[in-house]
Amino acid sequence: MQRTLESRVFISAILAMATGTFLFYSHPFPSEQIFLRVIALRAPQAFLSFKYLYYALLFTTPYLVCSTALSGLYIFALKARRRISPGRLPRYPDPSKRDDLFLVVGEVHNPRKPVPAEAPYWLTIPERGLFTGIAVLGAIGSGKTSCCLLPFAEQILAYKAADKAKRIGGLVLEVKGDFCRKVKDILARHGRPEDYIEISLDSDYCYNPLHSDLDAYALAYNIASLLNNLFGRGKEPFWQQAYTNLVKFIILLHKVAYDYVTLFDVYQCAISPRLLEERIAEAEEIVLGRHYVAVTPNVYGERTADLAGLGFVHDEKEDRFLTPATPELRDLLRMRGIQFEARTVLDPVQANPEKLAQLEAVKRWFNDDWRRIEPKLRTSIVEGVSVFLSLFDDNPKVKRVFCPKKECYDPQKNADHQFGKPLPSFSWLLEQGCVAALNFPIGMNAGLAKALGVLMKLDFERAVLNRVPKIEAHPEQHFRQVLFLCDEYQHFATVGESDPTGDEKFFSLSRQPKCIPIIATQSISSLKSALPGESWRTLLQTFRTKIFLSLSDDFSAKTASDLCGREDQLKVSYSLSESGHDTKVSWLTGKALSHKANIIASKSYSTQNDYRFDMKTFMELRNAQSVTVAYDGVNPAPPMFCYLKPHYNDPNQSYFKQLAEGAL
Repeated sequence: MQRTLESRVFISAILAMATGTFLFYSHPFPSEQIFLRVIALRAPQAFLSFKYLYYALLFTTPYLVCSTALSGLYIFALKARRRISPGRLPRYPDPSKRDDLFLVVGEVHNPRKPVPAEAPYWLTIPERGLFTGIAVLGAIGSGKTSCCLLPFAEQILAYKAADKAKRIGGLVLEVKGDFCRKVKDILARHGRPEDYIEISLDSDYCYNPLHSDLDAYALAYNIASLLNNLFGRGKEPFWQQAYTNLVKFIILLHKVAYDYVTLFDVYQCAISPRLLEERIAEAEEIVLGRHYVAVTPNVYGERTADLAGLGFVHDEKEDRFLTPATPELRDLLRMRGIQFEARTVLDPVQANPEKLAQLEAVKRWFNDDWRRIEPKLRTSIVEGVSVFLSLFDDNPKVKRVFCPKKECYDPQKNADHQFGKPLPSFSWLLEQGCVAALNFPIGMNAGLAKALGVLMKLDFERAVLNRVPKIEAHPEQHFRQVLFLCDEYQHFATVGESDPTGDEKFFSLSRQPKCIPIIATQSISSLKSALPGESWRTLLQTFRTKIFLSLSDDFSAKTASDLCGREDQLKVSYSLSESGHDTKVSWLTGKALSHKANIIASKSYSTQNDYRFDMKTFMELRNAQSVTVAYDGVNPAPPMFCYLKPHYNDPNQSYFKQLAEGAL
């Protein structure tokens, strides 16, 4: 009926033609009447005009009647109750069958009003737009995880899932403990269960944040930056410099002596001056010393046959028979039951020049710098570091997973994984298409969960940025895309400000190494409270696509409204005025009275520069309803209403139909 009334002009014309044709044959022009015959004889032109007018009225009169009737029905019967039913959406593209990588954010109807449209369409972001970052901002219960992160994760992880050379890997961070399980289910549904690698207190994997190819200063700087983000940055830069210096030389000491270091080793040496001195002396023996196996003359005389051919030479100074020590020689002597002693002879000529120079630097720092600091100040520096590093000492499970023994990384000694399964480097994981997830709920230990998440994030960011020279050197080679997915991002956000590290610096460079950053946070206020100063602005601007769900605080709503911008809008204003003539004062009431009065109502239009979406709009958004500022990698799209697709609903069903059925 609605479509019929909207075509009322055409229908009225058809009805008028049919009615006029019927009347033309059933009621022809009465030319035989006496008066018309007289007119035809005396004024033939007037007669013809009457005749043609009669025939014209046979068609125009029915047209006017039908048009009036249909217009009245349209105005009074249907227009007041007119409702636009949502049109059929285009078929939702199956993520596992897409030839090109793109992300379907949701359905768009009327971009400026929350009403259905007859021709809805999908809001999609192509691959080049995904590399510029997506930020999802919404209050508690607004559907960040169910309407954004999970559908987005499925679309990206399902892309080329059957192709091992093109499937997408990445890092997943969360704080609640259930999101990792859902990501695991997504990978299993698309035939990728082996690509899921979880780091948790109950997993088989061990992860040492300090076991990397970074130098000691870079590792120490990461720890000092993490301390600033955990406990805040002080006004005096001395403390951060002191933390960095202490941790740097302890890490360098262990790398020189053992080629391995854990956070627990750093903690031990930081709080124990005696142990630090012992480690320096032990490093000196390892770097400078030549190790020998020694036997006494009595043993050598008794077991000459067993020791023949092993290279023993008599040393008159030691009065011992010596030979260079090897693990195989020690095992052989133990098997034969021959008693021996260990000897170390310092020989700078035989030392590794690089390690020797690093050891000398550690000794200079320890003797000329660290020991000269006043004990009280030294205690304060140690306490500032130990408050964080002690997290890896008081929990045996945490120490086992995040401070594994050196044997864990030895393929021969750990062939059966008795010391735990070492987590491969992020560079290897990304190129293999693996998805690493940190499942450490914040309820267990908030500080430790954030620390571990930030350390894994820094390792991931470094591995991603290291892909840039490889991609440039091999343009003919295919490099897979990588995903960074973080729920409750405000718990893991770090900014560098004047420091060379920080998320804002990584996200601004992540486009070239093909990284797809997708983060979700409760509000802009949560980012502001978690980051120092105005650095949240620098971080937020690195995400070109912003999805605003319902916001519950005025600051976030005001900022979101500002980010959506202003535009010239047509405003309607009404005015009423009353005027009277021959006005008199009533003797009864004392008020002015007029027997002649005029009331004038006027309506005017004017353009005003106003917000596209005001604060009220952001605070009244329903579940799965958003205001989205999208970027396709080349051109930004204007802010628009976008209706998201929860992972538990059919994406081919319209939002308004789901809303009417109570499915949202």
